Amino acid sequence: MYQAAFGKGRTLTIWYTSTGNVDVDKIFLFLLPIVFSCLAIFSTSDVAFFGCALVVALVIYELLTFKDRNVYGLNGLKILSMPSIIFFSFTVFIAVPAVYIASVGYGETKYYFYGSILLFYLFYPIGLLTANAFWRIDKVQIERLHHGGFRSSPADGIAYELVLVFFSMAILTVLLYLVRVEEIPLFVMLKNPYAYMILWTLREKSMKLLEVSFIEKYLFAWLREAIFPMGIVASLFLSMQYKERRYWMLFFLFFLLGLFNNSLTVAKAPVAALFLSLIGCYFLKKGKVEIKFIIGGIVLVFSFPYLVYYFSSNPFFRRPTFILNLIFSRVFIVPAEVLYQYFDIFPSKHEFLFGRSSHLFAWLYEDGVFNVANYVAKVWWGDPSTTGFANANYLGYFWADFGLLGVICSTFFIGFFINIMYQKLLLAADYSKNVVYVTVCSGMLMNLSFGFASSNFTSILLTSGLLLVFGGIIVYLQFFWMKKNPRGHEFEFVVDGKR
Repeated sequence: MYQAAFGKGRTLTIWYTSTGNVDVDKIFLFLLPIVFSCLAIFSTSDVAFFGCALVVALVIYELLTFKDRNVYGLNGLKILSMPSIIFFSFTVFIAVPAVYIASVGYGETKYYFYGSILLFYLFYPIGLLTANAFWRIDKVQIERLHHGGFRSSPADGIAYELVLVFFSMAILTVLLYLVRVEEIPLFVMLKNPYAYMILWTLREKSMKLLEVSFIEKYLFAWLREAIFPMGIVASLFLSMQYKERRYWMLFFLFFLLGLFNNSLTVAKAPVAALFLSLIGCYFLKKGKVEIKFIIGGIVLVFSFPYLVYYFSSNPFFRRPTFILNLIFSRVFIVPAEVLYQYFDIFPSKHEFLFGRSSHLFAWLYEDGVFNVANYVAKVWWGDPSTTGFANANYLGYFWADFGLLGVICSTFFIGFFINIMYQKLLLAADYSKNVVYVTVCSGMLMNLSFGFASSNFTSILLTSGLLLVFGGIIVYLQFFWMKKNPRGHEFEFVVDGKR
């Protein structure tokens, strides 16, 4: 039993049993030596070498974060902890597939490539723990978050008003986008059975090559990747908590508008992000994983990508097995494969850029920004005229800029920043699954999972709106939370009658 006292005369008692609360990290640590032994005994190829190296790196990460595994480890996934999502996503989408990618690589490239991936498991937790030394996450209160359900809060009224404001802004922004773009890829795809021949070009023109001001580009991106996912989750949270018609109406309208907007360019990730955010909200509500939940979630997330691959493929290849293979490859192989190209091209085919790939440093150079994603696409695809982008995980960009030093410093920074952001979010949410916590963690789920594996972290910060969300949390803490809690948190846990 946990009993939490909030100031005078206010208590919250949480009953739970130890059964059903599986310590995933302990099980994971137990299994890792078995995996290591199997790889060492039954495999003699490079797969065994790189696989064993990954196991060792995972053990190091688990040992460094073991005391805080409910926040940084696999246990943190139960509450959609930001540090845990990044750790899990990097492992599944980058590190594990990289075992194969490195094994078929050549020369020094594969060792720099895989060595940089392994460094994540050292410098990412060091960044987390360094930030935690100054902005500490309370482990006792994290227990309450783990075992508590959805909770109403004074922020619910503000959340409803904000969702209404953002819904109104979303309508205007969608109308602005429809005016700005010449042809809507979704409409072309649905009307023309041969649209697969021009669909990729149309998508490029409706996104990256759209001739609008940079303010409009950021607005369109924030709407698609942050405002819609979080607005939909916030309205769903209020609907489930209060069961009022106005909340349900707002949720359905926000969801339908988001589904329409995010499917216009036939880009697969924005629509998948909407469904993934809903799944994240449902998961936080239930607090457990069921087989039907997993199957239903997979079908929802990949339904739109399946349709896009179906209509954008040559009719000869519109077979379920072929399309499912494309989806599997895009999710679990391509992120690591693209990342390898960055290590293959820099510095052997092009010298290090020393910051030219980012607007943060490019102003120091006369030539301005170097479009590294487009350059890698040109070299990799052998097409000097392509407008495509070979987007990769942050490791690729910082390796192209500064080599190994860029890999180490950027990995440390990501851990440091994510810990600060998550700690501020926990404060704003009062260490509970209220509208603030559920909205941010579920709404940012795609950006911190598959987005983290396939995009530069600076793009997630700016283009995907993560920095905007962080700023919103700080503003909330400063102007609302502190007024309601002028002396900060005044509660402590009582375990079986003992403080």
